[in-house]
Amino acid sequence: MKGKKAGRLIVSAILILSLAACNKTDYFDKEEKAQTQESEVKHDPNAELIVEGKTASVSDICEITLDYLSIAKDVKPKNPGSVYSQYSADSGKVYVDLCLAYKNLDTSAISAYDTMKCTLVYADKYEYSGFSMMEIDDRKDFEYSKNASISPLTTEYMHYLFEVPDEVRTGGEGIDVYMTIGGKEFRLEADPKNIDTVGQETHPGEDAPEVKSKQVTISDTCEFSVGSVVITRDVVPSSPGEYYSHFEADPGKAIVDMSLYYKNTTGNKITVDSIGKSTLVLANRYEYSGFIVAERNDGTEFTDADVTSILPLETGNIHHLFMVPEEIKGGNDPVYICFTIDGKEYKYVMR
Repeated sequence: MKGKKAGRLIVSAILILSLAACNKTDYFDKEEKAQTQESEVKHDPNAELIVEGKTASVSDICEITLDYLSIAKDVKPKNPGSVYSQYSADSGKVYVDLCLAYKNLDTSAISAYDTMKCTLVYADKYEYSGFSMMEIDDRKDFEYSKNASISPLTTEYMHYLFEVPDEVRTGGEGIDVYMTIGGKEFRLEADPKNIDTVGQETHPGEDAPEVKSKQVTISDTCEFSVGSVVITRDVVPSSPGEYYSHFEADPGKAIVDMSLYYKNTTGNKITVDSIGKSTLVLANRYEYSGFIVAERNDGTEFTDADVTSILPLETGNIHHLFMVPEEIKGGNDPVYICFTIDGKEYKYVMR
């Protein structure tokens, strides 16, 4: 019986969590989802106007500063980390994303959920409710506002999202956002034509040239080809030795293993981890970052990418690994892998 050294796919391969519209109820109550109605509520047209970059205040309660207002199909944190939450609008809709810096001037912590209540009015007629969340971890991720708080004299970035028909973006009518903060009403005026529009969601490699299995591609520094792409629960070397490392999927997960043969055509050795990054895209929506390992030349063992080199005119077998939900094995959604060689993106389509 062959021995094994247990190995697990480290956190670098963990998926980028994308919160699709169908899953949003996990993060806010159904009754809080954006609803449309003709506005009957009388808002104060003389409410203090919020201007980008200018700080407004409510005495002994808070200071607020408009960070930005944008229109987007997909809302992400300001500085997305390797793992982050994302909000995707339903088909035919977009998000109006209001981001405010909120400084708590009170002597005790306040629930992020209680910081503000906002309403969007389009064309002085159509009213939309929304929901709030707070950026966390140095603006790398989102936390639903009911699960977050702001400590005294601390500034956090709050988002209020309104899911609206795409017509709000293209219709040419004005937008007003009314905010009740600390018992005081504020107002923000905006022309959709002048709002930063993020537009349609894009993913790595969408327009990259497609490569086929076994097809040799020549670049400035190498010749490469995709050897095999498999979905498995356990990744092992191609010719396991008596002792070898392996990568096992977490419960409910699977690993997509893309084997890439890379011939170094430069005059210097190249470390495997410098060759390039990779991303798997599922259903043209969900992104999963890749993790690279290399095989020894005899295929008996995996080695770490940062300590493995490929010598001039030598060919190395590099594995791009992606931890994905197990249901990908039986699904029909499109899947492709984008990888970078010499700063250029290439795309391998799995289905």
